[in-house]
Amino acid sequence: MIGTAGSFKTCHPALLHTASLTPTTSTSEPSLQAAIFTAKHVVAKRVFFRKGEGKKRHRFSKEDELGKTLDEANCLYWATCLMSLVYIFVDEMIETEAVKATVIDQIPRLRLVHAAVAIPDDTSDHAGAATYLLEERIEGKFIKYINNNSAVPAHHLRGFEEKIGLFLCFAQHVQHHLTNEVVYLSDFQGSGNLLTDCQVMTGPEYSANFGEGNCTEAFRAFKSTHKCNFYCRAFGMQPFTSSAATDV
Repeated sequence: MIGTAGSFKTCHPALLHTASLTPTTSTSEPSLQAAIFTAKHVVAKRVFFRKGEGKKRHRFSKEDELGKTLDEANCLYWATCLMSLVYIFVDEMIETEAVKATVIDQIPRLRLVHAAVAIPDDTSDHAGAATYLLEERIEGKFIKYINNNSAVPAHHLRGFEEKIGLFLCFAQHVQHHLTNEVVYLSDFQGSGNLLTDCQVMTGPEYSANFGEGNCTEAFRAFKSTHKCNFYCRAFGMQPFTSSAATDV
């Protein structure tokens, strides 16, 4: 296992070998489904739950494991789309020449890891095979930028890591606004330009769609807890309340 177990998953080193690949039918861009196969190094993540004395880790039944792993993959899929939405907004604003060059120079270009679900041929409990979420391996110091129930950067961030944290808070603001206050991302973490394990946050009407980390209470409090920073102001995002305009 790589590192310590997270809240829901363990992480393991992995080797990826494919006998054949189905070519993409898209003519506009490479297949995102095949992108994991271009990764130099991958990891395999497996879901678990805790129970009993000492809260020991336990594995799910194969059917439940598949469902939970698909939930994790769904969050990555939505996170990829929502971060793309942010950069489309950013690039369109830059084209208007309304954003100062000093701000443009401080925009981090981040993306979610490429990923895929590895499902065994036989998913019955007696088979013993596991379902894994395959991801690009993130090298370097692993950073938590924003906690799951938070709309502000983690307190330990310094230097460029703090700038990334502030940009991701701005990204939350953009996502919340452009989706008509339906969804945004939280629990940002990763290293370099790569992010992983983001949590999709929604109101209670979609609480069952994105796993146990979808904290609807934090979502409802977003307008009062988000603090606009220099990215928000540079890109014309309006503060939700007078307190949200606090300088960060």
